[in-house]
Amino acid sequence: MAGLACMCAAMAGRAQADEATRGLLTITFDDANWTQYRHGLPIMREYGVPGTLFVISGRANEAERKRRAWGMTWAQVAEFRDAGWEIGSHSVSHPSLPGISDAEILRELEEAGTDIEQHLQQRPVSFASPFGDYDARTLALIRQHYAYHVLAWGGTEGRNLIGGTDPGRIGRMQIDLTVNPDAVCAEMRRAAERKIWLVLMFHGFSVADAGPYETPTATLRDIAACAAQLRESGRLNIVTLRDGIALAAAR
Repeated sequence: MAGLACMCAAMAGRAQADEATRGLLTITFDDANWTQYRHGLPIMREYGVPGTLFVISGRANEAERKRRAWGMTWAQVAEFRDAGWEIGSHSVSHPSLPGISDAEILRELEEAGTDIEQHLQQRPVSFASPFGDYDARTLALIRQHYAYHVLAWGGTEGRNLIGGTDPGRIGRMQIDLTVNPDAVCAEMRRAAERKIWLVLMFHGFSVADAGPYETPTATLRDIAACAAQLRESGRLNIVTLRDGIALAAAR
């Protein structure tokens, strides 16, 4: 029995070591718009890729009242949750936070969190500032309500150091119609090789004629397929933002 216990402990140790040698990938969708539900979720399900969905709660509330709405309904958001996605907050009405008062910022932060908790039975811990706009004042208020804050554009371009990333300034790489999926796959391979935490940011999706802030569904499919292949080869872990920061901090 003692020999078996030693063998099990050794196997667990090797599994932990293997885990620590992998890079990390997190995919994020901003806004919770209808195209992400219609086109994005089926592809993510097909490849078993989870991520973090940042919800504009006011748009979800509006979608409950309108037959044809820009945003997802809460039931549609819940399908992401049930597919293993983390649900984060993207404010109530998507204002540029540095341009409004402390009281207005607090309302955007608190009401969005309450909306998500009420409809999905889980309190969000991650926040994405609308338009990527933030400053020292807004970040201090965000930190009072959310454990993690992601950036949009600039900074690390989505390449975050494992074990050395500020949870209030997690960088992301924007993926849109101008981005070549082969280049993104190369970024994922580099993340695997260099033990980087790569965080990607998507907005809308389109089957054809993608516009600004949109990604062709073919591009999304290629990226998801590449990510799944790297995961299956044992080189990359695909995680939600919440789980990614926990893994990165543990190394």
